Amino acid sequence: MRALVNVTIEPALRVFEVSIDIINRNANQAARRVLRVLADTPQGALRIARWRYPRSTGLRVLSGGLPLPAAI
Repeated sequence: MRALVNVTIEPALRVFEVSIDIINRNANQAARRVLRVLADTPQGALRIARWRYPRSTGLRVLSGGLPLPAAI
């Protein structure tokens, strides 16, 4: 499982799915992505997604709060 994490923003305690709209330099090219983010709160997950994709819009948490699997 690949996930975004930035422990300087927030500790990685739970898995959140965040939907974002990524706008490229050409406004005609946009993409919607669903990311897995490791954070403690939904607001922290949105901050980490915004940190990784600064030109993104429409950030929203789809699901979250699931504890990390023991294998990680």
